[in-house]
Amino acid sequence: MNRNPVMRLSAATQVINGEGIQAPEQFVTQEIRARLKYKNHQHMKVIILAVMVLLMVYGAADAQLPRERVETDDPVDNVFRATTNIGISTVRNLSAHTLNSTVLHTFGIIHGGDGRRGIDSFFGLDDGANTRIGLAYGITDKLSVNIGRMTFNKIVDFGGKYNVFRQTTSNSMPIELAVKTSVGINTTPGTGFDFSERLTYFGSVMIARKFDGFSLQLTPMMAHFSRTAEVNPEELYGLGFLVNYELNDRFAISGEYLPVIGDRNVATHDAVAVALNIDTGGHVFQLFFTSSQWHNEPFIMANNRDRFWKGDFRFGFNIHRVFGTGR
Repeated sequence: MNRNPVMRLSAATQVINGEGIQAPEQFVTQEIRARLKYKNHQHMKVIILAVMVLLMVYGAADAQLPRERVETDDPVDNVFRATTNIGISTVRNLSAHTLNSTVLHTFGIIHGGDGRRGIDSFFGLDDGANTRIGLAYGITDKLSVNIGRMTFNKIVDFGGKYNVFRQTTSNSMPIELAVKTSVGINTTPGTGFDFSERLTYFGSVMIARKFDGFSLQLTPMMAHFSRTAEVNPEELYGLGFLVNYELNDRFAISGEYLPVIGDRNVATHDAVAVALNIDTGGHVFQLFFTSSQWHNEPFIMANNRDRFWKGDFRFGFNIHRVFGTGR
C-alpha cells in the first residue's frame, strides 16, 4: 500500500470506475488532513529528540560543575506548636499530603459552680465535657482543609486555611500571614430550624511573628450567625491575641485572649486561656485552663459566659497527631 500522502493526494484526481470523474471534495480534504498529520508527527519526533539531547547535554555539563553551598531562605519553624492554640487557630499549617487528627476536650468549672464545692464535681471532671474531633489534610504546603464535629449543639464544621506569607529565616519576609474560613452546621434534631438557619459563617486573618523563641499572633475575625435570639447580633467581631514561649525543644507555654469588639451576645465575656504544650515528636499535647467550654472561634465569642480572672476556669486538653499519607 502506498503510504505517501502526496501520492494518495494525486490519486484523488484519477479515473474512478473507468470514468474521468474527479474525486469528491471531502476526499481531497481528508487527504490534506492526512498529509498535515504526517508532517506534524515528524515535527513532534524531532522536537522530542531535540529535548532529550538537550537534557543529556545539560546533565553531563552539570555533573562537571563544582558543587557550591547554596544559601536558602527557609521558613521559620515552630511559630506555634500546633495548628490550634487552645481554641484559636494559628498560622501553622500542614505540609502537603499530611493528615492531622485532633481531639479537643474541655470539662466543667473547677470550683464547681452553682454553689457547689470543687471536690463535689471532682473539680469539673464530673461535669459534662465538650469534645471536638477533627481531621485536616494538607493539599499543598500552604493550603489545608478540615472537618470536625463538636458535642455542644452537635455542630459539624468544614473549613480551610491558606498561608499567604511565611516568615523566613533571613527576615526577607518578617511576618507570617494566613487566612481561615469555615462553615458550621447545627445538627441538633428537633429544633424546627430550616437548614439555612442552622449555618454559621466564619472568617479570620492571622498575622504572626516569631522572636527568638517568643511568638505573637493577632487575629481579627468575624462570624455571622444565620439565626440568633432577638437580643443578640447576627454578626460578631473579635480580635484574638496569641502568645507562645519556647521553654526548650519539647515544651512551650502559650496563651490566648479573645475580646469581642462592638456588639456582643447578652451575658457573655471575653475568653482567656493558658496552656502547656508538650511536643513528643509524633504528638503535640496541650494541657490548659480556659474560661470557655466551647471550641472554634465563632462559638467561643458567642457562648463564653465565664470570667477567667474571677476563678471561672476549667481544665481541658488538646491532642494533635500528624500522619504522612505516603505520597
